[in-house]
Amino acid sequence: MRITRTRRTRNLVVAALAGSLLAGGTAAVVGQDLFSTDASAKPAEPADTIANAAASAGGGLPAVQGLKFSLGDRSVKLSWKKVTGADDYRVYADYSCDNMPRSASTYQLVKDRLGKQTEWTHQNITANCVNYAVAAVRDGKQGALPPIGKRVVVSMTNRDHTTAAQRYFAAAPDAGDVVARTRVAPGQDRGIVLARAYIRNKDTFTEAIGDHRGWTADPRASSKVTVAWNTGTGDVAVYVHKSCAAGTSLPNGESVQAGCKDALPAAFVPNAASAGDSSSDPRNLISVSRTGSGGLSIGVSAVNSILSKLGRINAQLTLSPYQDTFRVTLMADKFPSWEFIRYPHFVQGAPIGESRVIATRDQTGISDLTSGQQSTCVSPAAETLHAQNPMSC
Repeated sequence: MRITRTRRTRNLVVAALAGSLLAGGTAAVVGQDLFSTDASAKPAEPADTIANAAASAGGGLPAVQGLKFSLGDRSVKLSWKKVTGADDYRVYADYSCDNMPRSASTYQLVKDRLGKQTEWTHQNITANCVNYAVAAVRDGKQGALPPIGKRVVVSMTNRDHTTAAQRYFAAAPDAGDVVARTRVAPGQDRGIVLARAYIRNKDTFTEAIGDHRGWTADPRASSKVTVAWNTGTGDVAVYVHKSCAAGTSLPNGESVQAGCKDALPAAFVPNAASAGDSSSDPRNLISVSRTGSGGLSIGVSAVNSILSKLGRINAQLTLSPYQDTFRVTLMADKFPSWEFIRYPHFVQGAPIGESRVIATRDQTGISDLTSGQQSTCVSPAAETLHAQNPMSC
């Protein structure tokens, strides 16, 4: 009789394993922190080795049901329904965004010894996608895993980051505009940062000669001069828009312009901010250099292509790392307005656009382009999702 029971048990396990393998599954080695894809592998403790199908067929614990999640900051909080008879749970994960989900039997163990609690938070996740499966455990023996796990999209590429990257580092400029590109040392990927000077619509005159808009975080918005920095790659671009004598914005958001002249060339030079209004250099001058803290120092001396006597846009600014973003110090002419915007590389949960406004500084009158009166301003302590985030000057 003893021989008969042993053969019967062996036949049940072999049959269950065969069914699992025919279905595309693998043999799970539970009680260890890995899975074996070799059905003949022998674990250190045979009593803890149970194929998923065998566990179910042999009256073991069923697969966990009702797995749910909620997203945090690079974290996922998991919760599931209680399994009757379980005295512990194990959480398995697979870090992939494959179109064809992988079998849960190939996942790696990320958390065990949870006791009877039916929730756990996975923190400090760097992957864009995580596939989860939870198994119930009783007396050290694991129950069934589901055939495939439940996918959680932790983060996806930010559409605004993609738009900014294409606009400033890949595409040709719009007709009449000018772009010049260089590179500094790469660093921590904090996204793409724009520092742009634009003439805000405040009256009839600024509406006519300006960028025909108000505050916005749109990566493609018009500005007199924009410096773009991809913090991860080190790519830097300066984008200068054409100058127009007159124009206005239409109700649909588009603008019409007249008397336009192509932007003058842009050039990277050692110390652009020192050029000043007396400079006879007909180019838009930009200087960029990495700071000791891992930030970026930027100098600007941009010129109107129609009438240089209006004055040059002069500024010296520094982007200093602060948490996941930057603090900005700006010493510049009081005209025109400035926007400092960050587009994170990835956003959580869905493929949407996300723009973080580091700081904004409003303009005075156009006479301050040549008055020699500059202001020194610093950014607020926190970014905002709003279009305006005034600096302290």
